[in-house]
Amino acid sequence: MRSKIIILFILISTALLGLEISGTVLNEKGKPIDNVIVSTDSKAVITGKNGRFILKDISADNKVTLHKIGYADIILSAEKIPSKLILQTAPVQIPGVQVMGIKSNEALLKTLDKIVIQVDSINNFKNAADILRNRADLLISGTNLHGETQNVSVPGYKARHTLIMLDGIPLNKSGTAFDIASIPAEIIDNIEIIKGSASSQGGAGSMGGIININTKRSGGKLSASLNHGFGSFGLDTTSLIFSGSNPRFQTFIFLSKSYSRNDFKYVPLENPDTLWIREYNDKKIYDADLNIGHTSDFGTINYKLLYQDFFKKLPGNIESLFWFENSRITGKTQRHFLNYSKRFSEFFLKTDLFYSNEKTTYDNTRINSMYHNNLLLYVLGENHQQDRGVKCKLEYKDDTFYFDWGGEYRYEKFEYSEITNPVNSISEVYRENYAVFGNTILIQHIFPFRLSLSASTRWDHTTDFKDFTSWRIAPEFGYENFFRITLGGSVSNGYTLPSFYSLYWIGDSQVMGNPDLKPEGSLSWQIFTQFELENNFLKLTYRHDDIDDMIIWYPNLFQKWKPMNLSCTETFTYEVEFRLKPYEFAELNCIYDHVKAINRAKETSYYGKKIIYIPDHSFNANLKLKYKKISGDINYSYTGKRWDTLDQQTSENSLPAYDLLNAGLQYSIFWKNLELASGIVLHNISDNLYELYEHVPQPGFNWEMNLSLKYEI
Repeated sequence: MRSKIIILFILISTALLGLEISGTVLNEKGKPIDNVIVSTDSKAVITGKNGRFILKDISADNKVTLHKIGYADIILSAEKIPSKLILQTAPVQIPGVQVMGIKSNEALLKTLDKIVIQVDSINNFKNAADILRNRADLLISGTNLHGETQNVSVPGYKARHTLIMLDGIPLNKSGTAFDIASIPAEIIDNIEIIKGSASSQGGAGSMGGIININTKRSGGKLSASLNHGFGSFGLDTTSLIFSGSNPRFQTFIFLSKSYSRNDFKYVPLENPDTLWIREYNDKKIYDADLNIGHTSDFGTINYKLLYQDFFKKLPGNIESLFWFENSRITGKTQRHFLNYSKRFSEFFLKTDLFYSNEKTTYDNTRINSMYHNNLLLYVLGENHQQDRGVKCKLEYKDDTFYFDWGGEYRYEKFEYSEITNPVNSISEVYRENYAVFGNTILIQHIFPFRLSLSASTRWDHTTDFKDFTSWRIAPEFGYENFFRITLGGSVSNGYTLPSFYSLYWIGDSQVMGNPDLKPEGSLSWQIFTQFELENNFLKLTYRHDDIDDMIIWYPNLFQKWKPMNLSCTETFTYEVEFRLKPYEFAELNCIYDHVKAINRAKETSYYGKKIIYIPDHSFNANLKLKYKKISGDINYSYTGKRWDTLDQQTSENSLPAYDLLNAGLQYSIFWKNLELASGIVLHNISDNLYELYEHVPQPGFNWEMNLSLKYEI
């Protein structure tokens, strides 16, 4: 009897171990997919060019996993494996954020040293600055309230060194920072981030990095949503979104009206035991954004319009309140983008026409009459800027090779008219730029290894400046099986042109421009390694940045402040980033940066001193929670001590460290075609009073409530 049992056991074991399965892996179009990892707990094979695989000697109850980057995993029992398996394309999760596959209609160069933040449709973000605020590796300057100007920069660089793009089209004027808070969150699909010199992909102004904002299009269904928000300091916002599409047409419309008093309390310098109110700080903004497209055999034509009408009071720094009492800036901005694209087999042609027009008026004529004779304060001036151009490129991609090569033309015009003191007016000046560029990626899969090399170069010819050739090289080596290890890096150069103000400001008793300014230049390199296991990862990065001929303002022999190419800086950045997702409903993202930004200008007495307003240490932790109809997040950030003077003689010359605790909660109800969502956001829960810059206070605890009603067919 015992022998029969042993024989039966052997036969069953042999049957289980002897199972052989095979199949063909196809994409959504029915084409074979190679380099797909087909694995069980103990065995793994990879599909060939015909998409075929064979697994031998496995048990019928084994789980078989099919995995390839860019596609959603499939997990099936061995006994249920069909002869044909279809993999669906899906986003790739790397560096803690969602990175989309190469999309020919909106991609920049795709490398793992680029971060892409995918914006969830359920969030409490107001603008692009809110989306980026949870990253410790970026500096957001400006007050975190509605309507306030907010700029973004990479530590070690100025805000003017970061190029802000919309669907691949530059938004910055040459040598100037861009108010990233002016882009509403409701129109943003994802944000791409490249840190370090990237002029080979963006041209002038991107020597500190590129932030490319990709806008939303219709999701295919007809939908309309009405949103209303209210909160601290008189906040009141209302917006309407409409979208719809069919195989030929797509439409996305966003309309918004918002107002806020922004009258928060702060501690005055002359009386630290009391609280004053930040008066004359009202903001009123109207936004209208349109995105329409048509697809036919001829190709796809898409048109985007971003329009903004704004009124903003500017109370100035708290040590000079009476100098800017009731000052204000009003204006209108319109940006037009016309895109044509056409696919020819593996090739993709894209052409962009863009035009922007901005008119603003600065008015400080409402100050006390005692200052009316001071022409530095009593100012009424009008600023007019135009920007237009064309960008055309041809893309090609297959499984091992990708390129986009093309050219670009850009024309900028600037004019300033000061009504109260015409001598300070700047007659119309212009700048033209011609550029050709090329981006290439080579990828080789040798299971289980992955090798890639991306390279880009760009040649720019700009009126009144020397030609500039920029480049970027980024190699990567990866091992992929049940876990993934990536080792990579990049080296690149970049440049930024002087702004019109720095060059052409006529001058007064204290300030004058400098027409002899040279462009700023930079060299940046980084190395990183990343370990990924399922939905968890750890990434370590070291980056080194050198800036030459940095433009800073110094007093000349006549004690007039004048911009000069005097400074050189060197920045060392150590970064640790990780994500833990222990449960499906919980995700923790953390990032820590240690930055040493040093002044290397030997011609000054500040050689070896730290660059002002750059913290040595910064940390951000964000916990996301989602369960059924409820979602929320808790965010903690720490910003270290920052020097606010160049000489840095004593610790009194520094701004103290501060930390912030924010939280948000949203609840959604679905009924037939309706979705009702409500959310609340709490900022600075611990009510800390702090300053980003000297004499520029920030608000304490504040909150915002949002209500949304969406109808979708």
